[in-house]
Amino acid sequence: MWKEIIRQFHFTKTERHGAVALLCLALLVWLAPTLYHLWNPPPPIDYAAFATRATDAAGEPGPEKNPGPTAAEATLFPFDPNAASVEDFVRLGLSERVARTIVRYRERGGQFRSPDDLQKIYSLPEADFERLRPFIRLNNSPPAQQGKEYPEKRAAAPAPQVFAFDPNTATESELLRLGLAPALVGRLLRYREKGGYFFEKKDFRKLYGLPEADYQRLEAFIHITKSDLVVRPAAYAGGGVVEPAAPVLLDINAANMEDWQRLPGIGATRAGKIVRYREKLGGFVRVEQVAETQGLPDSIFQQIRVQLDARTPVFRKINLNTATPEVLNAHPYFSFKQTQIILNYRAQHGPFQEPAALSAIAAFQDRRWLDKVYPYLTVD
Repeated sequence: MWKEIIRQFHFTKTERHGAVALLCLALLVWLAPTLYHLWNPPPPIDYAAFATRATDAAGEPGPEKNPGPTAAEATLFPFDPNAASVEDFVRLGLSERVARTIVRYRERGGQFRSPDDLQKIYSLPEADFERLRPFIRLNNSPPAQQGKEYPEKRAAAPAPQVFAFDPNTATESELLRLGLAPALVGRLLRYREKGGYFFEKKDFRKLYGLPEADYQRLEAFIHITKSDLVVRPAAYAGGGVVEPAAPVLLDINAANMEDWQRLPGIGATRAGKIVRYREKLGGFVRVEQVAETQGLPDSIFQQIRVQLDARTPVFRKINLNTATPEVLNAHPYFSFKQTQIILNYRAQHGPFQEPAALSAIAAFQDRRWLDKVYPYLTVD
């Protein structure tokens, strides 16, 4: 047995010479890189140029060594951060590095919409921002008086006044006299135009964008006149100022977009979504189906459901015996897979005798789904 095994590893003289030559060649290839570097060593790397550049860079004045004019040397004047040049910012006492950062921010699409937005510049010191904030002028503000001292030359802005006011009836000029920002006043007026109403002082506090300091300053002067025409909805959730519910009883299958917008919390966008969803269904069977509209919060639905009525029946049904795949797939209650099952069953078993025949299909045993789709089906 051992002789047989040894015989399997026997090589002829020619095979032995070939194996030795192959091993020598492999060894030579393995050693070639090492031998090459021994015979041809690489030239030494000259770090002199790099060291010179590093020394020059270290010697260049940085932000700390070249901060620009000091606050005492700066010339203060009204300026628009959306239009001022690098030189203007340097004259205002900012370092050239910060000035170029502001200009680059604008070049990349950034915009300052309020004086506080200047704080977006991360490299701007807080002390510089507080020093420059009174001189920031945006949009339609007076042009900057370049080279002139601002505090002595400018006209003083009217000081805010405090007086008793009703946020539901106060005019624009009165709200501005109270010291509220123009943008905030515009938002309040638009809210009232859409039917918004402030029932209590704390409702005014929830006005988006109202600073807490302004609310604390004006709280004692808010006097809301109670009106019998406006009633706080029973489903008020306290998440914000709630629009009053108008006494409307709406037929959900006959109402148009304008009718829907008469309901509290329903604007043009939500009204459009409800109407489009109703068209896809072919009409609502129950009031609860309105809540299925995408983007309609449940809090809004619970607020308006008492004003909804389903007097008009479904206005479009699907004929199970003639419906195409496109018709079935377009209905919100049918998936692509369910459509294929219905079409295959119809092809194999012939026309449906009644919509309830769907329950004979093994894949359709969900009673809740069947109850939802039956009102939209017919075989006539």
